[in-house]
Amino acid sequence: MVSLTEKQASVLAYISRHIRRYGYAPSVREVAEATGRSRTAAHALISQLAKRGAIKHDKYSHRAIELL
Repeated sequence: MVSLTEKQASVLAYISRHIRRYGYAPSVREVAEATGRSRTAAHALISQLAKRGAIKHDKYSHRAIELL
């Protein structure tokens, strides 16, 4: 996996904590609210994480984020 920016790392950490706590991935809206970003910014960061190989994300499904 390629090194992540600070913003990407914070989003990845939140996704990981959410999955451990609840057993399922957060929605984009939940990621945005938890990290203090807009939904657009949260979606962009999730897409960047998928491109970097940190997560697998199906943009057409709700809560379709998997840690790799």
